[in-house]
Amino acid sequence: MVARVTLGDGDAFAVLELIPDPDRQRRALVHAGGHAISHVGPLPPSLRAAVLAVVRGFAEATPTRTSTAALAQALAARATGLTATVAARLAPVVWPSWLRSGRPALRDRLDLWPFDGERAALALGRRRLLKRECFSDADEARDRQWLGDHGLTCARIGAVAADGRRTVLAATDQAAVAAYAAVERAATDHDRAAIAALGDALGYPRCCVEAWLARDGHDDASVWTAAGDDPTPRDPLALWLTPPLALVSHVPCRPTCAATIDLAAAVLAWLDDDVPGFAAAWRALAARQQVVDADGVAWAVTGAGDLTTGLTVDDAVGFPPPRGPGPVARAAPERRGARLTGADVVAAADHRAPA
Repeated sequence: MVARVTLGDGDAFAVLELIPDPDRQRRALVHAGGHAISHVGPLPPSLRAAVLAVVRGFAEATPTRTSTAALAQALAARATGLTATVAARLAPVVWPSWLRSGRPALRDRLDLWPFDGERAALALGRRRLLKRECFSDADEARDRQWLGDHGLTCARIGAVAADGRRTVLAATDQAAVAAYAAVERAATDHDRAAIAALGDALGYPRCCVEAWLARDGHDDASVWTAAGDDPTPRDPLALWLTPPLALVSHVPCRPTCAATIDLAAAVLAWLDDDVPGFAAAWRALAARQQVVDADGVAWAVTGAGDLTTGLTVDDAVGFPPPRGPGPVARAAPERRGARLTGADVVAAADHRAPA
């Protein structure tokens, strides 16, 4: 979650932004409670001293589990003599490409990664192109090796983005990669026809591409946040709120999208043929109540009840933001017996229907 606190005095105002940054990688006025706190836009001279005093008062904050929203409220409360308002939005966790670069060993119930549903769809003829986003040279090299070992040609498109993102396209031959690279560049410039063509090459159902184009917000944060507004029970095969578990790489146009469910079913069957036992292990984590908490951590939980009246947790598996290759999911026995409601989460999807 990202939060903004607007501090004002008369006609002057300053906007502070709080972004989770436990490793202190971002430039900021101060790092506090696992967050980077910085100002957005100009800092008016008349407010500079007061704002810096408020911010620097958090320099010694140490709680690593402080949620963004709670920290923002605390910061606002400290703004003595200034007006303060808080606005928060969900910021999706960026999941690394190494989650796809390989096949799972299935040594235990949480050992599902890496698995590559995108390559499965390509092998099934359900897509013609793979688009990967890698955030380090090592991740890119690992993914290129994995895809190259399976006969695919890879090419990086464009320069490394400001957030470290490296976009790599992969297809069966160099000519196809070059052709799709041109489409990708046009899509980046918001060419609707190019976006539709790219979605088709990536195997996204036409109904889902059209729904994406019709949305007001085309960024992941807008779509992810909107997921919290729809309590419709849904098939586990349509899961996308918990990215490490997703079998498809697009946002379904609706929870019951038949085209998405058909694609995911085919991908799951292919993955289970490739690694026997995968489907059962995947269903054990996917056919659950999926939620995202205020810290951006995804959870897959089982239990009695629902988020409206209260869900009593029986088993919980968390997906903390990754910091490098290693375990993706962790069991959380300490959450057994806890009561979970809609007030505790910022997005949710009930996938407890049978797969």
